[in-house]
Amino acid sequence: MDRRTDTREAIRSVALELFSERGYDRTSLRELAERLRITKAAVYHHFATKEDILASLAEDFAVPVGELLAWGRGQPAGPATRRELLRRYADLLAGRHGRLVRFLEDDRAGLRELAPARQLLGQLDELSALLRDGGPAPEATLRARLCLIALHGGAAVSAGPGGTRAGLAEEADRREAALVVAQDLAGPVGF
Repeated sequence: MDRRTDTREAIRSVALELFSERGYDRTSLRELAERLRITKAAVYHHFATKEDILASLAEDFAVPVGELLAWGRGQPAGPATRRELLRRYADLLAGRHGRLVRFLEDDRAGLRELAPARQLLGQLDELSALLRDGGPAPEATLRARLCLIALHGGAAVSAGPGGTRAGLAEEADRREAALVVAQDLAGPVGF
């Protein structure tokens, strides 16, 4: 059973790498199998389609994002809530989730017809709406989107060659810097 789980996780990880590098439409299951050094049939054993792989990745992230949204809906609107939403969301972006969101944002137009991507992008739109205040609509909307873009940008940077300790520290520093920028944007001044 561990070997099946390992293969499934390897497929998901490498698929996300390829989706991020080449785009969803330009990634084939053949390329995925070749990179993994397994047969295409082995990929099909775990996932019937490329969309199933994307759905699996999106579902893993949709659950905690849904919980965050539920929490946010129950809080009073204001700078403190926006800052806490951003902090909690930044925590969710560690590891694979950050790459997934960056890939979805980068390829938003190409993925809008796929149900798993559409659902997750809808959640991100709702999170953006929770980050808005009652200020002028264009500015408030842009500021909320920029908060998320800052977090996505900080989370999507790789850990460095071989995932070294220094690379991981740099990644943590970048994520923290992204959170500081996002929270500055969400702060009480003009927002």
